[in-house]
Amino acid sequence: MGHRKQSAPRRGSLAYLPRGRASRIIPRIKYWPPYEGEPKLLGYVGYKAGHTTIYYIDNTPGSPTLGLEIAKVGTLIATPPIIVAGIVGYIEENGTLKEYMRVWASSLPEEIKRKIPTWRPNEKEKLEKLKNSIGKLKEVRIIGLARPKLAGLPKKKPDLIEIKVGGPIDKALEYAISKLGKEVKISEVFNNGEYIDVIAVTRGKGFEGVVGRYKVKIMPRKKRKTRREVGAIGGRSPAYVTYTVPRAGQLGYHRRTEFNKRILTITENGQEYTPKGGFPHYGIVRTEAVILEGTVPGTPKRPVVLRIPAKPPPIREAPHIVMVGVPG
Repeated sequence: MGHRKQSAPRRGSLAYLPRGRASRIIPRIKYWPPYEGEPKLLGYVGYKAGHTTIYYIDNTPGSPTLGLEIAKVGTLIATPPIIVAGIVGYIEENGTLKEYMRVWASSLPEEIKRKIPTWRPNEKEKLEKLKNSIGKLKEVRIIGLARPKLAGLPKKKPDLIEIKVGGPIDKALEYAISKLGKEVKISEVFNNGEYIDVIAVTRGKGFEGVVGRYKVKIMPRKKRKTRREVGAIGGRSPAYVTYTVPRAGQLGYHRRTEFNKRILTITENGQEYTPKGGFPHYGIVRTEAVILEGTVPGTPKRPVVLRIPAKPPPIREAPHIVMVGVPG
């Protein structure tokens, strides 16, 4: 083999298999971290507007730039108020959660019929029964109704998502009932400087070969057949192609979770942080918005789910923002 290395790292991680298209544009939250405190929603839904440059005073302990002005990329997410359209109570059965009762609010906008044509309110019939079953409940969630048109999107159909209510089960149910049919703002869920997890669907790139999908090495120039392929897809045994062999297929449009994005600021008017002319492919943000430190998966206008952190780092105060956008 000459000077060839005897071993080499894999091209492409097996941690993300299967690399198929996401089943839904609004990702379902598969894990809710434990929470102790006053009852509140443990998640929220926003719409990605775009990336910008954030100039702020660094307050990271031990950082070489502590106390100095630094510039980092930030993501502005439009977060219009969501409506608590319903309450879902879950019981535990055979070690898993099972839906026990679903209560729909009686006062909802007509847009709900675009999403659920057969929607019928049952608040009066089932709400009292849900209160009497508090001893059976294991978890309480609300059905959040997000309206994309409030964020300036042309989409008319609302987005529905289940969001867990944190806190003791009795207080969580009481909180959910008090918010039934009402609006909840982003400032009631998260605070400045808090870390959150972002769950979204990445930008789709269609069908891609093994070089672009798994970054395998391109064959030499004198290769008899094609150069952008894997050298071999397996041996005689086993008599099939194993899942570890890089193959061409879907790239992008995957459901991904990014942990610990710090909230730099929450504003009631996103227009003050919108660049001149608006964000590319989005426009001007005229609703409540949140600015996160770093990037966020997905394209502009794509729904993004914000959740309390599963691996929370040490809490830091929100930094002082000097300027947003490119100077000049």
